[in-house]
Amino acid sequence: MSLAKSTITDEQFVKVRCSTDGRTHYFEATGSMYAQPMDDDEPLHLFDFLGVDISRCIKDEATSRWTLVSRKITLYLDRQTGAILKSWQNPWTGETLNVLHRSYDYQEFQIPQKLIAYIASEISYISLDFNAKLPNQLANNPKYADYSPEEYLRASDSYKFIFPTKMLDDAEVSPSENRSVALSYYRMGPWEPWMKMKGKPGFLVLNYTGSKTDLFEELDPTIKTIIEERMPLFREAPSCRLDRSIATSWSRFEEQFDAYLRGEEFPLPAPMKDEPCL
Repeated sequence: MSLAKSTITDEQFVKVRCSTDGRTHYFEATGSMYAQPMDDDEPLHLFDFLGVDISRCIKDEATSRWTLVSRKITLYLDRQTGAILKSWQNPWTGETLNVLHRSYDYQEFQIPQKLIAYIASEISYISLDFNAKLPNQLANNPKYADYSPEEYLRASDSYKFIFPTKMLDDAEVSPSENRSVALSYYRMGPWEPWMKMKGKPGFLVLNYTGSKTDLFEELDPTIKTIIEERMPLFREAPSCRLDRSIATSWSRFEEQFDAYLRGEEFPLPAPMKDEPCL
């Protein structure tokens, strides 16, 4: 069986990534994060991960363009016990730090009208690759000098969605096909600001795999409990494109810096709220 490089439409991608009917879908994922210092220090396995991407695809009827809107939670786990970390000792500075678990309340991605896919008779995949060099919004503020002093944030991200080939042509995607979609993700990027790396040269490597479901009840009990008890906003994806900027680790760190210094428990509570649409 060989893979043939081909082009698919945005609507075919939507069937794989979420669905054409606007329902919320979940990609639960597990993986690990590694440190790659660029000095004489050895690479380290820092954390394991448990996370969920909560998303839906929305079509603009005026333009016929599709947008993916989502929220994300990622928990840092002790690599020996699997427990959710409350604090972490930086192995290079010796400091014990509050752990700022990732919680992005809004992200969006405008889906290209044509995408590259690699097609085989039974199983195919779509690869989305991004390389970025962006100004660091924290770099010019002295209070973040020990946390994220880099002028630019450089990162490479690669998402691979593996799915039954017949999904591309089926008018309706069956529940079993929906649950057959898998995700592989790889990222090379800068230190997370909460790690307080003080400008140490190096980068992080993140690698995880996940699977798709449209049933909240199928999520890991740890994720379900956090959402039900602390973060009900994350039960569903945003219902529309929101009138706000997207969340990143750096924007969240800036917004939550005082809570981080106070040692509050992360992810912070996320109650239900009104969210203005564009």
